[in-house]
Amino acid sequence: MLDIRPATAADVAAIARVHAASWRQTYRGKLPAASLAQRDEAFRRQQWARLYRQDHVLVALAADRVVGFVAGGAQRSHSTLASRYPGEVYGLYVAPTCQHQGVGWRLLTAKRRALGTAVTLDCLATNQVALAFYHRQGGRDLQTGVYRAAQQTFATTVLGFPKL
Repeated sequence: MLDIRPATAADVAAIARVHAASWRQTYRGKLPAASLAQRDEAFRRQQWARLYRQDHVLVALAADRVVGFVAGGAQRSHSTLASRYPGEVYGLYVAPTCQHQGVGWRLLTAKRRALGTAVTLDCLATNQVALAFYHRQGGRDLQTGVYRAAQQTFATTVLGFPKL
């Protein structure tokens, strides 16, 4: 059984663990190794200790263990889209051992419902697995964007999701 609830301070270490593991697996070969190494579990723990409340994080729990999380709130990355897409999903990560089991769908749906508005989401353009997932969830390609890591620029796809 999967439960979804707002994150608490007690979840920060688990959120960091999921984020670091998912980040390493997902972006290996897509982003510079130095960028992957810098964003380890300790880095993520510091990041989420500051952001879990501000970014309105929801966690997915299986057997009382955090197996994924989603963050999102008001549009902050694409001001030109804000009138049509006032919300934004800032990040969605699922533990590698729990991917392809419906966790991502449940988290994305819960966040979209909680926001109650149309949202955007940025996805690395080379992440074909994630893009296919987001398209299956009703995401439409809106425009391209960029992600910067290790003094390099990487193309992103900005997807839009209608209000649920």
